[in-house]
Amino acid sequence: MNARDLVSILSAIDGGDETTRDLVALHTLDALACLAAGAGATEGASLLSFYREAGPGDIVSSAAGASAVIRFTEWDAIHVPSCATPDAMAVPAALIFAQDHAVYVKAVAAGHAVGVALSEAVGGVSALPETWPGLFATPAAAAVSAAIALNLSDEQVAQALVLSMAGSSGRNGRPSGMPSARWLAIGEATFKGIRAALAAKAGVKGDLALLSPGWMKGQAAAAVALEAAHVDPLAIARVGMKPFVSARQGINAIQAFRHLLEKGVDPRAIDSIEVFLPAVAAPVASRQLVAEDRLSTIAHLGLQLGIAAFEPARLMDVDRARAFDADVMAFAERVTIMADDTLPGEGWPARVVVMEKGQTREAIWPQAGGEGPQAMLGRKIESLPAATARQLQRLEAALADADAAAVQEARSLLMKLTDASFPRSEAA
Repeated sequence: MNARDLVSILSAIDGGDETTRDLVALHTLDALACLAAGAGATEGASLLSFYREAGPGDIVSSAAGASAVIRFTEWDAIHVPSCATPDAMAVPAALIFAQDHAVYVKAVAAGHAVGVALSEAVGGVSALPETWPGLFATPAAAAVSAAIALNLSDEQVAQALVLSMAGSSGRNGRPSGMPSARWLAIGEATFKGIRAALAAKAGVKGDLALLSPGWMKGQAAAAVALEAAHVDPLAIARVGMKPFVSARQGINAIQAFRHLLEKGVDPRAIDSIEVFLPAVAAPVASRQLVAEDRLSTIAHLGLQLGIAAFEPARLMDVDRARAFDADVMAFAERVTIMADDTLPGEGWPARVVVMEKGQTREAIWPQAGGEGPQAMLGRKIESLPAATARQLQRLEAALADADAAAVQEARSLLMKLTDASFPRSEAA
């Protein structure tokens, strides 16, 4: 499949379609809520400061900084099988250029389609840890979203795509310290993608056969040839939102445990907890806990269950700067993670077994009637400072009505969040 073939599939996206419009509105609000939460965190503020100083007044730098911070939160939406997180790239890249609501909708949906397609083809979960599928696909998602938002021709969109992917590998190593190069890599890849769209607009030509089977298979041991079947114009419908700041591998276990708490389980009476996860998800959720390492506190499932039990508001704490209560830390030691590939369904389901005063209680998640995306988004927005929450609620109404000014309002909010010191979220 060459770049022209891929872009031709995206022509099926109708920016005026109600289903697509509603999905784009949902993901736009979610991405901006993540940006607001991340801008109030120490590391997020450092990233934005870097991009302000590197490109003062430059909308491309603002979009790159927004992308880095949205992804930094570990609260942004994810397509589980591919590990793609295209909200963080597609929304900022489309917002800075789109002048029309329908064009914006198509740009964001197309960015998701390309991001998921390339992340799947490079191997998805199987490509980890050597290749980070989400990083690999970042330039393409940003380039396609920006190019469509700029109203470029299909030929120019295809050129933007290959220009963005030239030299990309998705290999980021294991950066440590703060601010982390992990998030800078996302911002820089988004920057590259947007610049590729601008280069295509200026007439720069790339190799339209770049995404060949041989090239794809050279990117990761698990990679396969990119096929038309990978490119779903409505891929955005399969990108799921996160209810908490967490590695996606552990979210269903947190939900299952919260369900047991709601049913009356007393966390202080719990002797032990066993959590069963698919084998592919278990290693991340059971990684060693290092309290001073932000990502460790986000991934470690024992700690996350302790937070759910004793400091539930901090499930929405992006910063993770304050020490956790002693009860939380002690609770983490009572949790055991085990691999179980017999669990039903997709999306890294979880079974949580609680031993409480000699009795066993358990829950499996996902379950029928579980929390929907609107409820997740509502709680996320409510966790933000009141003034920002009100802005997002107004924007939600404008996007729902396909208001012509909604894109401008969303762009203004993005620029505000990336251009000024922002108050910390209430959850932090």
